Amino acid sequence: MHIPTTPKRAATAVVALAAILAMVAVFTIVRSGDSALAAPSYIEPVTPTGEVHEYRLVAAPTSGALVEGTETDLWTYNGSTPGPEIRITHGDTIRVILENNLPEATSIHWHGIRVPHAMDGVPGLTQPPVEPGETFVYEFTPPDAGTFWYHSHQRGNEQIARGLYGAIVVEDPAEPDYPVDAVWLVDDWLVDDSGQLDPDFDSYEDLHHSGRWGELLTVNGTTGTTLEAAPGQRIRLRIVNTANARVIRPDFGSLDPVVIAMDGLPVGENFPAVDIDLAPGNRMDVDLTIPTDAQGDFVVGDRYTGSEPIEFARISVAGDSVDTPEFPTPVGDVADWSGLIDDQPDHTVTISFFSEFAEATSEEQDEMLAGEQFGEFLWTLNGRVWPDAETLTATEGELQKIRIVNESGQMHPMHLHGQFFQLISRNDEPVNERHYRDTVLLTAFQTVEIVVAPSDVGNWLMHCHIQIHAEYGMAMLYQVEPDTAAS
Repeated sequence: MHIPTTPKRAATAVVALAAILAMVAVFTIVRSGDSALAAPSYIEPVTPTGEVHEYRLVAAPTSGALVEGTETDLWTYNGSTPGPEIRITHGDTIRVILENNLPEATSIHWHGIRVPHAMDGVPGLTQPPVEPGETFVYEFTPPDAGTFWYHSHQRGNEQIARGLYGAIVVEDPAEPDYPVDAVWLVDDWLVDDSGQLDPDFDSYEDLHHSGRWGELLTVNGTTGTTLEAAPGQRIRLRIVNTANARVIRPDFGSLDPVVIAMDGLPVGENFPAVDIDLAPGNRMDVDLTIPTDAQGDFVVGDRYTGSEPIEFARISVAGDSVDTPEFPTPVGDVADWSGLIDDQPDHTVTISFFSEFAEATSEEQDEMLAGEQFGEFLWTLNGRVWPDAETLTATEGELQKIRIVNESGQMHPMHLHGQFFQLISRNDEPVNERHYRDTVLLTAFQTVEIVVAPSDVGNWLMHCHIQIHAEYGMAMLYQVEPDTAAS
């Protein structure tokens, strides 16, 4: 996602310049006109440890073996996809020097991390694009522990599809120490018969529908991923959907993992990892204990598109049984905002599209069809196209309810930068989710309601995480102003 500059995009945006703002202090969440409501525990400020972890990420063309024996042309960080795993302790500081050796501009967004506004990695909004040959330094102390990821935020429909992403794990010293703590970055790739990526990253068909879906599923950049385990072993498995558009529904077969975190933050109540749809950008952490009598391979697959799972990894169990660590399954402190379901929304966001073909007369449509030229197609939020987008306003510490209405027949995973939120309804039916999110999936013609606790001041992007939808207009601003009354 970036400020468009080509003729088919809307006019050039005014660059929003913002100073680095300090991370939020403790405050009471209120709703205008209502009594005080429970504040989310995640707004409590982090205490820096003083430890600084420095990484140099070089974005450059390279090649890699998505399938054994075939070299595919990719764009990667430090020569591999995914890029280096960044793993720190909560309170540590991350410093990343991005070096751009690509043939075009780029940036890095830290998906799910409530970074200072100037570090959010949105070209034209929080920083200038990093041009070829240039460097940019990102530095921040993640305020939340959990599973996150980083990825390009410039022409994501191509740059992410070519392999520019990686994992970030912020470990919480207060959480149990699992004998095995693994990250699975699940992706799909659209490749041709020679094993090369399909070069049409701006496919008109993908744009009109639910984005770029590939037939090749990988975990951590390769097929045939296998996690070795022993009977009785207890595993923390962190699953990240890094795909451009594919929704995955992980299926563990006869294994029985339970969910301990969603989109990075601990859940308020554990629940089985069954029929959980992970849209692009979503993360799910599970606690999995291998049965003491288990042996052999257990297939883990995606069951979103059919009754039979499409394999993307295996857990291979062998050897003697080990003692299973005994500790309570982790849970977090999650506020209950379900009582706001009958309140009027503070904002309504309507998803639709502009089609030059649909707007044309029948004669003009005949001419378009004859020439196989269907005109401009853009995705809209409240009838407007990024960067000429609407701005939703909020005040730090004042709870907001946002209603999102999908008037299209396609799916849209909506991602909000800089904040977490809670889903409270789908199609006006209550949803009792005991966890927070930063991305929520809307299926065709669906309506959802979310509650946001605005905790980080700045102009934050809200957009569809199907990359080609965002690239062609589907974004707006969520502007959080400081609470001047509190100061």
